[in-house]
Amino acid sequence: MTNKRFCYRDPEFPNEGYLALLFMSATDDDKLRFLYPMMPLYPSLAMLRTKIRHFKDKLEKRKKLTVYGVIAVKINLVKKFPLRKEHWANPQGELFEKDYRLTKFREMMADMPQLYSVIVLPNDYDIKTKKWSLINWIPILMTTSDEKIDNLIKASDQSVDESASSMGIYSIEFTKGFDLDTGKLIEPKSDNIKGEADC
Repeated sequence: MTNKRFCYRDPEFPNEGYLALLFMSATDDDKLRFLYPMMPLYPSLAMLRTKIRHFKDKLEKRKKLTVYGVIAVKINLVKKFPLRKEHWANPQGELFEKDYRLTKFREMMADMPQLYSVIVLPNDYDIKTKKWSLINWIPILMTTSDEKIDNLIKASDQSVDESASSMGIYSIEFTKGFDLDTGKLIEPKSDNIKGEADC
């Protein structure tokens, strides 16, 4: 039996990308509204628009939820953060609460998003295509220490490809409303976009 290998592939992280935060409501109860951060990292606004429109159409066919606003977040690669075998073999600390990720995105949007970084994870490596599937994980304050980031990794049960040697740390360039019909960005009406969409 051979020993399992860890952290031997170097993921390719794009220099920039886009995240989507959706404002959603229940179809039968307009008072039930919430923020939903999508997991994918989109290479362009055009791709973000295509995927979100498809997602919105699927939701509306089920007649349970609807998307009534979209926030586009542009992020830029700052650095790679090393992953180690210990992150899988010797996890420490307690696992995050169920809504931990959502809570962190809410905190970011209630604050100044430019004060945050976003962790992008190499979720999976396709051996046939030799391409990485990347997902945005959680926002963290830019001042978060490497030790704290290391502890976050150990406490997480988020899926990460065990062959990955690093994850990406991205700065936030902007958060703006996004019109799905026109494909254009919308300047926010206030400095923080917290509970309601401005689009």
